[in-house]
Amino acid sequence: MSQTTAILDAFAAQLKNTFGQQLAVELFPEKPSGYRLNHPRGAILVAFGNSKFGEPEALDAVFQQRNMTIPLTLVFRQLNGRDGVITYLDAIRDCLTGWYPPHCDNACRPVDEVFIGQVAGLWQYTQRFAIRATQLQQAGFGG
Repeated sequence: MSQTTAILDAFAAQLKNTFGQQLAVELFPEKPSGYRLNHPRGAILVAFGNSKFGEPEALDAVFQQRNMTIPLTLVFRQLNGRDGVITYLDAIRDCLTGWYPPHCDNACRPVDEVFIGQVAGLWQYTQRFAIRATQLQQAGFGG
């Protein structure tokens, strides 16, 4: 399993462990335009956002910091109140802040939260988290 896939699966598992009785937790759909919210309250969709790599830290092999952003898309039927997306923004942030995904040497930390809009009666927000892993040169590749 790739490092990125393992991290995404771990995010989904962490969120399911905490919110699985309350919300749907899924990987971001292959065809977002065809996504249908089937849960009565809402869903957390986990995606890979980007990686930025630091300068190599060794002269004889590639060893770099991999700073990653993991965006969550929240799709909810309600904006405010106990079952609303605003309440869950706080709960999800509390769940992930300080948690260590696999392959990471820094704890998960929030980056930003942005209102996407309301589409077909569903409230949508994105919540992005930063993590840091290490990129290593694989044996047998390179010079």
